[in-house]
Amino acid sequence: MSTCTALIIPADTIAPARIDTIDAGLKNLQALVGGNIEAVSRDDWHFYLNEEGKILNLAPNRRAAALVLEATGVLADVYCGDVVVLGEAGDGDEGDVPQHLIDIAQQLFGLHESSEPHEPVS
Repeated sequence: MSTCTALIIPADTIAPARIDTIDAGLKNLQALVGGNIEAVSRDDWHFYLNEEGKILNLAPNRRAAALVLEATGVLADVYCGDVVVLGEAGDGDEGDVPQHLIDIAQQLFGLHESSEPHEPVS
């Protein structure tokens, strides 16, 4: 089990984006995005979303798109469904979301900080 600090951005703009401590294992990531995961990689970070988000007609994640555009200057796709943003550890494993992304997200749409870690999904 790999516990990491993640930025979780729901597609539903009424639900708050948040920083949370999660189990970054496959089953939990799948539970957080509601299905099989697809990874989108950028520099020292990456995010996961439902790989069938467009097929399932999940809502576009406008906040995730704004974060990607602000952080990279490029928006190459429409991201649908909830997004989980993580960083990369030195050994290539999952790592904590980089602080610069937390700062950008806070400026763009504000964040809710979870006070207690969620239990991993079995």
